[in-house]
Amino acid sequence: MLSTSQNIETYKMLGQVAMCSGGSEFKISWAMSLLEQGLETENLATLATLLKPVNEFEADDYFNRVLAELSIDRPSDEVAIEGYVKVLTDEVAKGYLSPESGVSMIYTANVQLGYPGSLGEFTALEDEWYCECINGWSKQKRNEEIIKACKEAYEALNYPHISQA
Repeated sequence: MLSTSQNIETYKMLGQVAMCSGGSEFKISWAMSLLEQGLETENLATLATLLKPVNEFEADDYFNRVLAELSIDRPSDEVAIEGYVKVLTDEVAKGYLSPESGVSMIYTANVQLGYPGSLGEFTALEDEWYCECINGWSKQKRNEEIIKACKEAYEALNYPHISQA
């Protein structure tokens, strides 16, 4: 039911939600984006238009209804965060997200996941001082290494299976 770009947007949102308490701002933003793209259900419209301050329980209720309507299985937090990291690595590799911002976001996800070996390189790459003073890299060299690591991680990571279809 979702397009490829909508699936990627969904992977990103599910990871963001998994990394924080509540996550209503990510759920509402995602719902609004899907509405703007022409996808419409009653619960999606309701979720997209919840007003601040948002009641997290209400947002979660509508979010779960939308997932059911769109036949989306909610993955475990760990799987959702891995999907989020895959989206981020692709955005950095394609130039949609700056290497500095991307590595910082990937590092945060790495911390949430408990520092798995597959993302270990991002711990060092996130540390600007380490890269410059210990490795002797320029800012440009660090950015090139971040992009290289993102391309490699993108190939190794998986998107979560979220479709019931």
